[in-house]
Amino acid sequence: MSTALETSLAVVNTTTYLPALESNARDLVGAEMAGVESRIEEVLSRRPERLRGIIDHVAQYRGKRFRPLLALLVARTSGPVKPAHIDLAAAIELMHTASLVHDDILDNADTRRHVPAIHARWGHQAAVLLGDFLFSHAFELTASVGDPRLNREVAMTARKVCQGEIQQSLEAGNWNISETAYQDMIEGKTAEMIAATARLAALICGRPDAECQAFDAYGRNLGMAFQIADDLLDLVGEETRTGKSLGTDLDQGKATLPLIHALSTLKGAQREELLRQLGSSNDRANLRRLLDAAGSIDFANDRARDHVARAKRAISFLPATPYRQALLGSADKALARDC
Repeated sequence: MSTALETSLAVVNTTTYLPALESNARDLVGAEMAGVESRIEEVLSRRPERLRGIIDHVAQYRGKRFRPLLALLVARTSGPVKPAHIDLAAAIELMHTASLVHDDILDNADTRRHVPAIHARWGHQAAVLLGDFLFSHAFELTASVGDPRLNREVAMTARKVCQGEIQQSLEAGNWNISETAYQDMIEGKTAEMIAATARLAALICGRPDAECQAFDAYGRNLGMAFQIADDLLDLVGEETRTGKSLGTDLDQGKATLPLIHALSTLKGAQREELLRQLGSSNDRANLRRLLDAAGSIDFANDRARDHVARAKRAISFLPATPYRQALLGSADKALARDC
């Protein structure tokens, strides 16, 4: 890490924030987030010239940087942000971006963040290899920290994410999977990365194992809520607001929580109508009517709210600081996402 960045971190780490004066999570760790951005830019700038176009394009996938933000907030609950936190946050974001590139191929989604998906512009082969390219940079970053535990844990996280995606792919077209099977899939493909972000940030701080596991529980439940909200968005959201292709779960035959609940609740003609609708996925208004009739939208929202409550309870051991409040607020925001 550059001397300038280390100096910047040192200044921010000695600053005291009062809850009444600082409530915005991004403002709390603004300088550190700038450090993460610099680290990502540094890594991606080492590309061959021939790759400039495709890598500059994937840089437009930048979203809210939620995972790096989470890593930095967890770090600040213990005190100073360390250079290892910057590398972890950058690595996790690169892994997340890689997973988005691959997800768009799997879902046959043509847009992401209001721009064409990588595969839609450069083809499937280039998109697959770009995702692998980003994953490899993430592993290189964590290896540079010098703690073998970190590299092992990040590699294990990548394996679990892929495992969850494979499970979901193998279940494509199976509308009879259980809620338990669905939970297992989304825990792997989504919640695992968020849980690892929180757990490993605490590990770098030197927190005891019990507290690292508490942060893991926070991130895991937050990730579960996040994915349930995303699945609802895919069914009833608006593409003009989300900036990505919607309805891809139906197109790929993915049984998400609202659909699982509706199929187990509706009987007779209504259930048969829903199955026909799943076979065509053209009439979103009719699909919404059937989901409302089964109470499935409310059911899924209730499940997401339960995970948010669990996430907040998991970090109840933290003292009342702006960083704890920001983590609690981040849990609540998982229910109100639109992108």
